[in-house]
Amino acid sequence: MVKETPTWAVVATIDEPPALVQAFVAWHLSLGAAQIFLYCDRPRDAVQARLVHLPQVTVVPCDAAHWRRLGKSRPRRHQVRQVRNARDAYTRTTADWILHCDADEFVRAGVPVSDALRDVPAETACLLLHVAERVHPLGEMGAHIFDGAFRRPFRVPQKRGVALFGADYALTYRGLTGHSQGKAFVRTGRSLHMSIHRPRPATADQEVISARAAIEAMELLHFEGLTQTYWAYKLARMVHALQERDGMPPSDHRRRQADELIAAPSAAAALYQRLKCPDAQAIAQLRKRGLWDDRVFDPSQAVARYFPDQIADPSLQNVDRWLNRHKKRVADYLLK
Repeated sequence: MVKETPTWAVVATIDEPPALVQAFVAWHLSLGAAQIFLYCDRPRDAVQARLVHLPQVTVVPCDAAHWRRLGKSRPRRHQVRQVRNARDAYTRTTADWILHCDADEFVRAGVPVSDALRDVPAETACLLLHVAERVHPLGEMGAHIFDGAFRRPFRVPQKRGVALFGADYALTYRGLTGHSQGKAFVRTGRSLHMSIHRPRPATADQEVISARAAIEAMELLHFEGLTQTYWAYKLARMVHALQERDGMPPSDHRRRQADELIAAPSAAAALYQRLKCPDAQAIAQLRKRGLWDDRVFDPSQAVARYFPDQIADPSLQNVDRWLNRHKKRVADYLLK
C-alpha cells in the first residue's frame, strides 16, 4: 500500500567542510526529510558536535566498532565504504524512501518531495533524478561555495557537445566533469541493494523498475568541485589512488582529466577554467538547448534556521583553508 504522504530520508558518507555539511543537512530538512544519516569517514570529525541538537540527524562515526558491526573490516576504497554505509542506512531508516548521495549534492524540487514520491506507481522501486552540475560563467567565480549556475548534460547527439567544447569534450561525460547518471530515491522495505547511483536487485531474477522525475519537478544539483583548489584536490586524490592502487578505476573522462593534471600540475586552475567556466557564447548555446540554469541556489535561510548559533563560513577562502588543514597529504602531492 502506498502512503498518502510518504516519508523520505537521505544518506551520505561525509568528510567535508562544516559549511557544506550544514547546508546539506539544513537544505534537506527544509525540504521535508524525515531522517538524515551521516556516516563520518573520519571517526573524530569535529562536525559531529554541530549536529547533536538535530533529532532527525543520525551521525555514525566510521570507527573500528562501526565496521565490526557491519561484519567487515574498513574497506580501502571510499566508494565501497559509501555503498556499505548506504546499505546500513537502508536497513535502519523508518522512512518510506531513501536517497543515497554525496554531501555536495542537493535536491532541488519544484513540488514538495513527498508529493512527487506519492505519485510514483507502487510497483516502481526507485525514482531517478537527473543531475545539473554547478559551473561558473567565465570571470564570475563568486564569493562562496554555492555561487554559480548549473549545466545539464547533453543527451544526443555527441557532435553538439564536440562543437561546443572542441577537444575538451573528451574530458567530460556528456558535457559534465562529474557524473551524469543522477542518483535515486529508493523504496525501503524491499529486497534491494543500495549502490552509488541506483539500487541493484537482491537476486538475479528480480527487476528494479525505475521512473525518471521530470526535470521541471525534481533535480539533483551537484556542486562538483566546491572551489578551483578543491576540484584540483579531488583530481590529485584520484591520481594518488591510481598510483597506490587504492580506489575504483575512474571513468574514461575522469582518467583523461587526471592525465591532464599529471602532465601540468601548475595548470590546474586553467584546466578548471577550460572545463567549468563557459563564456557567453557557450552559455547561449547551452541555454538554447535547455541545458543552462542560472537560478540562484541559496541555502543560507535553511542554515540559519537549523544552525542559528553556529553558522560555518561558506566562503571560498575558508573552504580552501579547511582543505589545506585536513587534506594536506594529498594537496601536497598535487604540488610536488
